Amino acid sequence: MPSPKSDKPVPSLTPQITSPDQRRLSQLQQEFNRKVAQIEQLKQELTTRRDSMDLAQKRIEKELRPIIMQQVAQRVALVKLLDEAFALPLFSFREKEKLAQLIASMALDLIRDYERQDLIALHDRYAEVPYAERTLYLPDEEFPEEGIANEEEGAIPDNWDELDEFERLQAQLDREEEARERARQDRQRGRKTKAQQEKEAKAKAELSKISKASRRVYTDLAKQLHPDKEQDETKRAWKEEAMKRVTQAYHHDDFFELLRLQMEFMEEQGQALDKLPDEQLTYYIKLLDDQLSELQAELNAFIFGPNATFYDNFCGSPKQMNQKFKRAKESLTYELEQLKQNLRVLQDPVQIKVILK
Repeated sequence: MPSPKSDKPVPSLTPQITSPDQRRLSQLQQEFNRKVAQIEQLKQELTTRRDSMDLAQKRIEKELRPIIMQQVAQRVALVKLLDEAFALPLFSFREKEKLAQLIASMALDLIRDYERQDLIALHDRYAEVPYAERTLYLPDEEFPEEGIANEEEGAIPDNWDELDEFERLQAQLDREEEARERARQDRQRGRKTKAQQEKEAKAKAELSKISKASRRVYTDLAKQLHPDKEQDETKRAWKEEAMKRVTQAYHHDDFFELLRLQMEFMEEQGQALDKLPDEQLTYYIKLLDDQLSELQAELNAFIFGPNATFYDNFCGSPKQMNQKFKRAKESLTYELEQLKQNLRVLQDPVQIKVILK
């Protein structure tokens, strides 16, 4: 028979040292309080940002992805239209070379970015390197970031804004191919990619993830919270829930959370927090400093890291998010209409000849 759940919540207040007789706290005690307050603030900000990211991902799937998939359908239709036009005697040898490169490039993007495996045969009909061979020496996860340009012929042209959609596409594809070639050469020289370096660093960090301090606090709390030794059913249910949170904090090496729970249990047992010895406080402050640095680094990753652009484009307060999604939908809808218009215009092979010039 399962234990009844208690309505009493697991404590979630920030641990703070207070003096029952209103005497002034020592510098160490004040510093401890400042550190835990800073950590609590950072944790709340990170939670808010993570929640915003999760919500944005859901809204993208619901609101933007249907429009994007309509765009994909139009691009697939365009590739097939160009494929049909290729056999026409209207085009010169040089124009056919350009058309073949354009078809292969557009098909490759659709295969790689939208998993349109049905276009592999079409891609291979025009590409110099078959898709199967391309993926052997250039896995998807190791593609360089798009938009990388060198300072010579791969650079963004000065008249970028004046180019039509297909000219922009071709220029973008040229730069991407040059970046991929540089990446292949780097691998052949034995250099590790950024993704490989990050993977190795993550694995190394996992080996030393759980600190001795966290183990010590976790052990103390596990003894206090062991539900099997509790006879009262209500207290047992609460201890089981609290133990889950303690275990979760331990496995994430969240010393702050473990310390918070420990101090609240100390208060429940009548132990005065202001009586903690200076040596122990100094040790706690050092560990809190470490966690403060880690949380700040995590926040900086949100602000300056790979997800910064995503956050800026789609996340924020509910009002900001609504405005951003409204703009995104308007932009995607406009692009979709442009694709439809291009497809209608290019039904005339003469117009294909025009864009190839």
